[in-house]
Amino acid sequence: MFSTLYKNGGMLALFAVVTTALISLTFATTESRITEQQKKRLLSVLTEVVPERFYDNSFYNDCILIQSALLGTSEAQVVYRARLQGDPSALALETTAPDGYSGNIHLVVGIDTNLNVLGVRTVEHKETPGLGDKIELAISDWILSFNGKSLTDPSPSNWAVKKDGGRFDQFTGATITPRAVVNAVQNTLIFVRDNQQALFEQTNDCEVEGA
Repeated sequence: MFSTLYKNGGMLALFAVVTTALISLTFATTESRITEQQKKRLLSVLTEVVPERFYDNSFYNDCILIQSALLGTSEAQVVYRARLQGDPSALALETTAPDGYSGNIHLVVGIDTNLNVLGVRTVEHKETPGLGDKIELAISDWILSFNGKSLTDPSPSNWAVKKDGGRFDQFTGATITPRAVVNAVQNTLIFVRDNQQALFEQTNDCEVEGA
């Protein structure tokens, strides 16, 4: 009887060890693939919000971590720095619209050194499908309406959706989402205006080997 119990217990222990090893191996492999996909997605977004003509440095590797209420969260956001022949040319900033209809809307905003918006992309959100998700370029070109805008064009009072007296379109049946994104982009511009020199001078935080 005892020999049978020991035998069964040993088999269960062996099964547990093998299962754990397989799960660990699967997780490690999957994690690596997920990380690689995230990197590719980020590189794609960075190129979309700051065109390649703005830099000849390793854009992905030249970045810093910043905390500011103007970027919509108390957590550190990443700022990527574009340089052309060693001179500052543009920034791509992670920023958050904290007041979306369904929570935080995570964005990347490209801004040149003349404080013009080069591009904006939504990277994560939980807005309502068919309504608020029009902030995604794959669904609507609304996000392109920020291209070329600055703090003076439109004027500060016009940095709002049309329902609030501003220049930016809202969505039919969904005003909260575009309003949140407009505010986030404007706040990001203000942050860059007030901190641009320091952002380019800060020591690099984010160099990634082999990136």
